[in-house]
Amino acid sequence: MKDRLLGRVIADRYRLESRLGVGGMGAVYRARHLLIDRVVAIKILQPERRGEEHFRAWFLREARAVNRINHANIVDINDFGETEDGLAYLVMELLVGEALSEPISRGPMNIASTVDILEQVTAALARAHDLGVVHRDIKPDNIYLINRSGRRNFVKLLDFGLARLSRDGRLAAKGAVFGTPEYMSPEQARGEDATPLSDLYSLGIIFYEMATGRLPFVARDRDGYIESHKKAQPTAPEEYNAGIDPAASQLIMCLLEKNPSKRFKDAHHLLEEFKALQRKIGPATPWEIKQGQERPQNTPSSNSQISGIPNAALLDEVAHWALKATIFGRMVATSYPNGGAPDKVAESLNDLWRLAAASTRLEGELQGERRRNDELERRGRDFRAQMGRRIEDLSREESRLKREIAAAMVDLNRLRDEYERAGRELIQARSVIASIDKGRDEMTAELRAAYETTGAAAARRQARAEAVAKVEAKIQKWQDECDRIDTQLGEYRKQLDNHSSAIEDDLESGRRRLATKVQERDNYATSLSNASDHLVKHFSNRRECRTLLEELRELNRVTTVSRIEEIRPRVQ
Repeated sequence: MKDRLLGRVIADRYRLESRLGVGGMGAVYRARHLLIDRVVAIKILQPERRGEEHFRAWFLREARAVNRINHANIVDINDFGETEDGLAYLVMELLVGEALSEPISRGPMNIASTVDILEQVTAALARAHDLGVVHRDIKPDNIYLINRSGRRNFVKLLDFGLARLSRDGRLAAKGAVFGTPEYMSPEQARGEDATPLSDLYSLGIIFYEMATGRLPFVARDRDGYIESHKKAQPTAPEEYNAGIDPAASQLIMCLLEKNPSKRFKDAHHLLEEFKALQRKIGPATPWEIKQGQERPQNTPSSNSQISGIPNAALLDEVAHWALKATIFGRMVATSYPNGGAPDKVAESLNDLWRLAAASTRLEGELQGERRRNDELERRGRDFRAQMGRRIEDLSREESRLKREIAAAMVDLNRLRDEYERAGRELIQARSVIASIDKGRDEMTAELRAAYETTGAAAARRQARAEAVAKVEAKIQKWQDECDRIDTQLGEYRKQLDNHSSAIEDDLESGRRRLATKVQERDNYATSLSNASDHLVKHFSNRRECRTLLEELRELNRVTTVSRIEEIRPRVQ
């Protein structure tokens, strides 16, 4: 069945060229940005779901969430919105590679490559979690592997369609279960809201699968997987891969803890563990050197001069009409050397010159508008990247401090127990002294021993009291630092939200201005074609203009060749 959206222009600037795939919420298309000639991918919410408000809200929230994360390992989203007839869309970078599910399907993966891939995913999740975004659907199909400047297995994390901004309200009913059953966390399986630790559990499932070639739980249906995640304990990975590094196996089993508090504290904590594992097992070798480079797409060949006409690939619409006007002017001069051209001919020629000049001015304005939009996008990316790094650095430090606090709390509880024990020993020792000392005036050996026991118990109690105070002071210092970091993070996130919203508003205004100018250019093109058609019809039977008409046909042919050469790389 033919996709009726193919060939459609979305938001007056994106022409859908082919469909790349279909998911639960929408279809993904390869598209061409008509205004700046850029190939992109566009995800469009399936038309039959336009009326489902929560799906539309989720869909557009993905764009807002990912746009503000701005991490190298998360797919770039450049634009989003809704068409006049209610189609929600988001525009992404077009990726060439394969989903992680492809190499997984071929069997257990090399441990170094596995850790390299998962370390990148974890880095992306750390940034997302820092900005309050929980993915909620981590699975191999949403982890895409591309070749980036010779680096194999460069990760792009996709599909934040179920992502939740922690500062937003829930859009789903309480108790609703969302996610992919095979990779769903126990808390999601219970209908609870997903947290950053839920993403880490899903990552543990993927780690298990990459290391062993199989899932930790096998079930017949969705309900079976949900029950397994709630209650079943996974078989140790070494049962299916005897050669797995014990540290890797331990890391997997920690990620798969049913109790979220027993997993790693956060993605920054997990990232440190992955880096430690990388140092132990040795790095992957993701770099490759290509022998030679293909000629870049849309690059004209060096011998495309035809009949003295400028390089075909460089012959733009403005130059085309200026050359046409020149040729028609020569026809008028040839046919009417003493003047006296018919009014309609003179009017059409004047229209050509006037409209060609106006098109030239308009093209300059279009280029200026494009540059302004590009500059806005660049400033937005730079600011988001800068703020993202600041937030990431602070969050990493906060993660470290919280782990220090957790470890210190273990020591503190132990010291408090020892303090209480010493207190009980002191009370017992004093009661012994009291029982021995009744009615006696002399110091006996028994009484001396009791006093010594009492003194030792008092000393231990005092020492523990001092140790408790010292650890409490250290914990308080770290907690104060965490509070300071939280305040700073809140300020940075607010700046990021405000700046991103302002940039998005400015970009949308710029896109509207650009679309208006493009429509004006199209109107000029229609008027130019009408004037040209009238002149061609007038001079087509004049023998003295035969050479000039052939030159005009050659110009049209070269322009057509130019457009074909420009389009050909797009459809390969």
